[in-house]
Amino acid sequence: MASNARIRYLITTLGSIIIMLSGIIGLLVLFISGLAGAAQLMFFNPAGFSVIGSSVLMAIFPVIWIILAYIIYSMARGTRRKDKLVNGVIIIILGFIILFMGGGFVIGPVLDIIGGFLLIL
Repeated sequence: MASNARIRYLITTLGSIIIMLSGIIGLLVLFISGLAGAAQLMFFNPAGFSVIGSSVLMAIFPVIWIILAYIIYSMARGTRRKDKLVNGVIIIILGFIILFMGGGFVIGPVLDIIGGFLLIL
């Protein structure tokens, strides 16, 4: 039984790591976009303000993905509580939130949801 629990937690951990990587890549893309907006401003193009503003606003989503993925990771890591039902339900809910927000390359939240269901069983 212990190996089955390790596999369940491994699935959720892999899902949360994939979500964190997608959030970091998303932030990197938005940073490059912000640099493009700054370059437009250097050449006196006022459209650079909208590019920088949209980059700052869009950076909220990857940060939320990373925070939620860290919560899932900490629940699936060594700080396991005895109540696997609560862990599973919370992981499923957070996985659906990240999935509906468009994060994690789709496979990350799906792995979290599958791992959450396996924790409940």
